[in-house]
Amino acid sequence: MKKRILGIALAVAMLASLLVGSSVLAADPTGVNVTWAGAGVVDGVVNAGDDAVTYFHSEGTSHIGEFNAIDDNHNPYGYGVDSCSFSMETAITGTGWAGLDVNRTDSKASMYGAAGQQSYTYVGVINGVATLQNRANTNYASMRDCNYSWHSNDHITVIGADSYDLDRWMDSGTGNLASLQASGTGDADLDCMSAEASGGQVRLGASCGCYTNAHFNATGSGAFQLDGVGNTSATTAMAPGMVGASSFSIVANWASSFSIADYSVTAN
Repeated sequence: MKKRILGIALAVAMLASLLVGSSVLAADPTGVNVTWAGAGVVDGVVNAGDDAVTYFHSEGTSHIGEFNAIDDNHNPYGYGVDSCSFSMETAITGTGWAGLDVNRTDSKASMYGAAGQQSYTYVGVINGVATLQNRANTNYASMRDCNYSWHSNDHITVIGADSYDLDRWMDSGTGNLASLQASGTGDADLDCMSAEASGGQVRLGASCGCYTNAHFNATGSGAFQLDGVGNTSATTAMAPGMVGASSFSIVANWASSFSIADYSVTAN
């Protein structure tokens, strides 16, 4: 069985009120935990051997949160690829931003296609309250963001902001992409309970064997864009009658409120 140590390079710039704690567990599996509360910046990168690389960042006038990473160190089926999991949740009050960027860097390529998948979650806010939470898992076959039973709703939220931006995407690394972006003032709530990417497909807002929870609601004013790019096809629940497209882009603007019951995207 392959053994490896999960390495973390953590750079923390902070004010005196920011509390950061971390622990590295020297065993099989290997884990990293970082927590913070106060004002300042938390910024780090975790290399899970050659299987995955994750970047996490949270900063703000006041913010509280936690990041976790686990490398299972188990090399299932002798494929030379460990399963890894990464999660982050943070809440910002005032002005700041947060992001979680998970990259799958190893694969059983002869059976499942090459690695290169990326999951990205971001929120930035000026004079408001924002939260971000996501959980990603990588293994020899694919990357999956499965939040059911952990946080099934409210994966990015904004309340009372003078200005905000949010982004959520999944990339196959082979030309398939699903991306959602929104910006505005006031309030916003994005549910993205599940997402998945492999060498041949991307799904955003669905997968993991769960019911679909892909809602977006906003009040105030703002703009929204949903994109899908596929090697052969791209579809979304926002346009169920759309067929034969290899890519699409849906843009919307609002002056008081906006709501989408299901934006889920599949790109092949």
